Amino acid sequence: MPRINLHVTCITTSRADYSLQRWPMRGILDAQGMRLSIVAGGGHLAASQGSTLSEIRDDGFVIDESVEMYLDSGSASGPAIGAGLAAIGVAQALERLAPDWVMLLGDRFEVLGAATAAALLRIPICHLCGGDITEGAYDDGFRHAISKLSHLHCVSTAEAARNLIQMGEEPWRVVQTGSPGLDAIDKVPQMTRTEVFAALELSADAPTVLVTLHPTTLKDDFGRSELDALLSAFSARPPLQIVFSGVNADAGGSEFNAIIQAYARQRQGAVFKQSLGQTLYLNTVRQMQMVIGNSSSGLYEVPSFSVPTVNIGDRQKGRLRASSVFDCTGTQKAILAAMDAAAAFSETEVVNPYGSGNSAQQIVAALQSVSGDHSSKQLLTKRFVSLR
Repeated sequence: MPRINLHVTCITTSRADYSLQRWPMRGILDAQGMRLSIVAGGGHLAASQGSTLSEIRDDGFVIDESVEMYLDSGSASGPAIGAGLAAIGVAQALERLAPDWVMLLGDRFEVLGAATAAALLRIPICHLCGGDITEGAYDDGFRHAISKLSHLHCVSTAEAARNLIQMGEEPWRVVQTGSPGLDAIDKVPQMTRTEVFAALELSADAPTVLVTLHPTTLKDDFGRSELDALLSAFSARPPLQIVFSGVNADAGGSEFNAIIQAYARQRQGAVFKQSLGQTLYLNTVRQMQMVIGNSSSGLYEVPSFSVPTVNIGDRQKGRLRASSVFDCTGTQKAILAAMDAAAAFSETEVVNPYGSGNSAQQIVAALQSVSGDHSSKQLLTKRFVSLR
C-alpha cells in the first residue's frame, strides 16, 4: 500500500522546465495525502528572461522559496557560477522545507547544482526526462549526471529507459511515463486564430513561423554562425511573418537575444517575445506554418500538432524524431531547403514518440508506489546493475 503524506518539493529554474513540470505539480497538489512545495529560481527571477515567476503564480501555485542562481554575464563562467549558486541556495531552501522527495527535470546547469544539494542532504530525487540524448550541448552530460544522483526516473521513451538501465540504474527505479509537456496540449484553454494573432500583434492572414534558436554550448561561437545564417535565410523570404521566442539562460544567450531583438525591430511582420507563456505558446504553435530553431519543444510538443519542425544544427542530435521534424545544418542554403521541405509536409496525424499526454498521473503514481514499496534507506542506497 503506498505511503501517504508525501511532501514533494519541485525545483524549477526556467520557463522551459516549468512548462513540462506544471501538470505533474498540479497532480501532486491535487493528490490525496501529498503535499507540494516549490523552489523557483534561475531565469524565473531574471528580467532578461521574462521574470516568469508571475506565470507560476498565475497558474495557482504558491512559491515557497526563491533562489538567485542566474548570472546574466554572457560569459562561459556564468553557468558555472550559477550552478554553484544553485547548490548553495537550494540546499538552504531544502533544509527549511524538509521534503520527502525532490522533483526536478532535465539537464540545466542550475538543475545539476540543485540535484547535488538534494543528494548531499539525503533527500530522494525524482528526475523527469532523463535518459535522453542531446550530443550537441553540454546539457547532455548534465542530464546524465543528474540521473546518477537521482533515485526515481520518469522517462519519456522506451529508448530513454534503456539508456538509463545501460548506465547501471536498477530497472525498478525507471518508469516510462511519456513527456509531461504533452499533458498541456489537451489541458490549456484553446484560443482562436484571431485571438492568437491579436496577442502576437501580427496579421492573421499571412503565413507565420515560430522561431526559438538557443546557443549551441559546445560550439566555440555558441552557434552564432547558425543564428546569422537563419536571419539571412529569412531575409530571402520577405513576406513571411516571424514570431521570435527569447532564448534561454546559457552562455551567449544575452548576445543572441540582442541580435534577434534588433532584427525584429527592423523587419516588418516580425515580433520578439521573451516568454509567451504556456497557453499562448501552444496556441501559437497550433497556428504556425512551421516551427524553426533548435529547441527541444520542436521535437517534444510540436509534432503533436502535426506542425512541421525545422531543426537546425546539432543541439538536439540524438533525440528521437517524429516524421514532422526536418533536420538541417546551420547554413542559409540548408535552412531554406529544410523550410521548403517543411512547407510541403502534409501529414495530418503525426505519431509523437514522446507519448500521448497522460504523463502527470503516471508520475504521481510512480512517486506513491515507490515510496510505499521502499524505505528511505532503500531509496537512497543505489545499486549499480551491470549488463555483463
